[in-house]
Amino acid sequence: MKSGVLERAMPGRENAKDWLTMKIVECMAQPMTDKVAEYLSVYNSAYNAICQWGGESQSEGDPSIASAPGPASNPPSICPDDAKSWMQTIKNADGTSGAHWTLEQSKEIMAKRSLVLDPYDFWVSLNMIYSSFAPVAKKHGVGGSMDFYVDMATAWLGDGGVSNGKASVYYNTIVRI
Repeated sequence: MKSGVLERAMPGRENAKDWLTMKIVECMAQPMTDKVAEYLSVYNSAYNAICQWGGESQSEGDPSIASAPGPASNPPSICPDDAKSWMQTIKNADGTSGAHWTLEQSKEIMAKRSLVLDPYDFWVSLNMIYSSFAPVAKKHGVGGSMDFYVDMATAWLGDGGVSNGKASVYYNTIVRI
């Protein structure tokens, strides 16, 4: 990349973030369909990419994400680098470490169940549930059930109507510390 290109692009980054935030809010105001979810995923991914270019977390530098009420208060999904870092270092209650399921396996699960979620959010949530609850699940006879972990992960992501950004907030406020 030629010198100065990034510096010239940075002011436009804020305008792009504002536009993407507006588009995300517009999507959230519509009834959720596959098409709306697809647009939401694209806008969210673009927002994450812009934040990463600036070297900030998704909500850093944008007070509307952290403080505004309603759908815009949900920060974007966990960024791929944070998800990978977390899954490489996760310590599981069963004594193992690292992700129990790969990103590709979690995407296959999502496809089989027609789940419309951010793949990184689902991947980390699925593994987080396994990490924390595998021994308890085994004790109650559901430890070998993929359905249990998938249902728990999707329930956690959808809990309280705050699914978008929940994994990112959890990682940045609980795990990373």
